[in-house]
Amino acid sequence: MNANTLLIIEDSPIQAKIISQRFESLTGFGLLVAHSLAEARALAEANRQDIFAAVADLNLPDAPDGETVDLCRGMDIPCVVLAASFDENVRRGFLDKQVADYFLKGSIDDLDPLVASVQRLHANFNVKALVVDDSSTQRAVVKRMLAVQCISSIGAEDGLAALEVLRSTPEIRLVITDFNMPRMDGITLVQEIRNSYKITKLAVIGLSSTGSGALTARFLKNGANDFLTKPFEAEEFYWRVNQTLNILDTMQELHKLRKQG
Repeated sequence: MNANTLLIIEDSPIQAKIISQRFESLTGFGLLVAHSLAEARALAEANRQDIFAAVADLNLPDAPDGETVDLCRGMDIPCVVLAASFDENVRRGFLDKQVADYFLKGSIDDLDPLVASVQRLHANFNVKALVVDDSSTQRAVVKRMLAVQCISSIGAEDGLAALEVLRSTPEIRLVITDFNMPRMDGITLVQEIRNSYKITKLAVIGLSSTGSGALTARFLKNGANDFLTKPFEAEEFYWRVNQTLNILDTMQELHKLRKQG
């Protein structure tokens, strides 16, 4: 990922300055600031190759109905939204428009969660995942959700196929696997993965439509990092995936420090 510039779209100069200063103090991102939809469009068109994401106010004087999000999505710019109010209709709109994350403007006195969300998005451009499910429809759904979080992915139809993909694609850092599959189920796949890959090197998240605490325990005891029961909310999926990757990054950094020490 070479792009390193964040586009901030906020009509309040004071709020834009506060957000910009926090990103400047905590990250090395380049920053572009727009105070209107017209300014945002001009900056995005002139700097598209450098922009990796946008933090966008949902409502601007010249964009009262979320047109900032439409602009970002139309230009394939991942978007984190700041909203003045929130209800189920607003939430559903975010999900329909594939917003990467959202925050209430009234709750961003502490900007660190916003900064952390954007940092994770930037890091995710360098993450490749493997989605394992015998249903091509379910694989496509999970892959689309990963794409919203800027994670590239490939698919496999069962555990045996997944092992072949892992052997030929060493850059994979995350495996998301269903439980019920022919030839090799998800738990057996996790066991096989842990025979070759430590938990500090490759993360695994198990999925199943069987809402059993025993199944969750089996996945975790056999080496999975996390487990989700289908159907799940998009925000929960995003949070679990990103937290798993954050923990993986931390473990790898600690491993490096121990080797250096």
